[in-house]
Amino acid sequence: MKKTLCIFLFLAAALYLTPAFFRPLAAPEEFRYAEMAREMLVGGNYVTPTLLGGRLFEMPPMASWLTAASFNIFGFNGFAARFFSLAGALGSALLLYLWGRRQTLSQASSCNSAFLYLSSTVIVAAGSMAAPEMIWGFFLTGALVSFGIAAESRSPAERFFFLAGAGIAMGCGFLTKGFLGFALPLLAVCTWLLSGKRWKEFLYLPWLPLAAALLVAAPWALAIHKAEPDFWHQFAIYGEWRRFTTVASFPYWLRLALLAAGLFPGIFPVLAGVFHLSPEAWREFRQSQTVRLSFCFLALPVLLLLLPWGDPVSCLYACIAPAAMLGALLLDKADSNKLFASLRKNTTVFACLFILAGAAVLLSELLYLLGGTGIVSVLPLKVAVWAPFLTTAALGMVVSGTILFVNRKSKLPEPESFFTLFPIVAAVCVVFFPGFTAHSKLPEYELLDIASQLSAEKIRHPRLLAAPELMHAAAWSFKDNTVQIINTPDELEYGHRYALSRGERPLMLTYEQISALVNNSGRKEGILLLMRKDNLYKLPEKLLTTGKTFSTAGAISAIYYPGKEDKKTEK
Repeated sequence: MKKTLCIFLFLAAALYLTPAFFRPLAAPEEFRYAEMAREMLVGGNYVTPTLLGGRLFEMPPMASWLTAASFNIFGFNGFAARFFSLAGALGSALLLYLWGRRQTLSQASSCNSAFLYLSSTVIVAAGSMAAPEMIWGFFLTGALVSFGIAAESRSPAERFFFLAGAGIAMGCGFLTKGFLGFALPLLAVCTWLLSGKRWKEFLYLPWLPLAAALLVAAPWALAIHKAEPDFWHQFAIYGEWRRFTTVASFPYWLRLALLAAGLFPGIFPVLAGVFHLSPEAWREFRQSQTVRLSFCFLALPVLLLLLPWGDPVSCLYACIAPAAMLGALLLDKADSNKLFASLRKNTTVFACLFILAGAAVLLSELLYLLGGTGIVSVLPLKVAVWAPFLTTAALGMVVSGTILFVNRKSKLPEPESFFTLFPIVAAVCVVFFPGFTAHSKLPEYELLDIASQLSAEKIRHPRLLAAPELMHAAAWSFKDNTVQIINTPDELEYGHRYALSRGERPLMLTYEQISALVNNSGRKEGILLLMRKDNLYKLPEKLLTTGKTFSTAGAISAIYYPGKEDKKTEK
């Protein structure tokens, strides 16, 4: 137990806590959801989802509610924005562990479900991001576990309690991601009941949770209908129907790659267990009600994931929890002696590969530094950009591989020990970014530097204009929800049209409107325009020559002073 707890804490710290604490927010997703929650908390409107002060009716508000509560406790920072994603990942792993113990699985087998879930690549990526996917994944896992316990319970009171819990999870899932929160668990349970010919249970088991889910969702659903009568039309037609019927940009091979990434690295010990199942153990595994329920919860999102339309990312996160439970149940049936021997061999092989690959990268960098440049003309820039990332990743691979290789003959063959091979490298990958990625995805420090330059220019509270790729980050960094978008409303097209129809401040200004605003001699407010350097060609040259420009590594800003006080461009 002590060793298992240490491995769990190591996984949690390396893969989730460290990135959540130290990594800046990434654009645009993290800034978008953080800013929506900030506006909700500051404005006090917990019914209508808004972004940059405009109505955004593409998703319900549960993620914003939870993030706003986190901001109220921890303040406006990256950790607070990610707190409930982190809690969702660890909470889902805990639910899977408790479900395993409820089925009288051994402690090791119950832990395997949690480790399979926590080590999944897509869960690692989302568990330290300020996005609703992990919150939604937690509610889906809660529905799966509650249905599983209710189906096995012989006590009517206990069954009612867990069915109500499944309904609450479904209702919260709807409030997080929309109709999939209802559809996926309900269809999975109905499929499981019909395939098992459990006709009597079909009459009540799915419908009590559905009623509970409707009760959970009803207060907000009625409140948003009263406050915004056009919400449901906009949400159902443009937010849900088009999202799940439009042909996606994800090609088929990428969908398969996403699914493979979702099962990595846990697929290796599970495959090892498949080869060490006796015919009798395989028969018991297939006849298990938990296996059938988990398979039904897995099959539907996998099917939706592989279809050429829809939302593959949401479906991917719905796959991991049932897949982790199936993997743990399979490992529980495998021959332990043969499985442990196979895992010891696999762990040794992977440890050696990690050591060799990491050492090769470090040696290549050393030879490059000693031998100089000249192989390829563009190589120096690429190496300079990637060097910090490659060095830390390579060191992580060498350290992780060495730990496993040194301890390969100790009591390390248990499946959960296999996962200690990957956390160091995975943590490096989610914490460190190469330079060009940092400029495009982590703009917060650059924007704060621009804010300090504004202070030096003695310009307070300027009118902010930002390109679509920087609008979320600008609103969050300047704590200003009045940012206006340059030339295209992007995801706020409906909010922009609504604002124009009501005579409110527009969310978007065209280049012509910006030029007229800048050249207005009676203007009494300063203007700050923000764009990415790589999109600078889209901006009319006259706008850059009439303001004072500041340049950072990835962004460029132009300051327009009030009235006729504009200064010439500073090179």
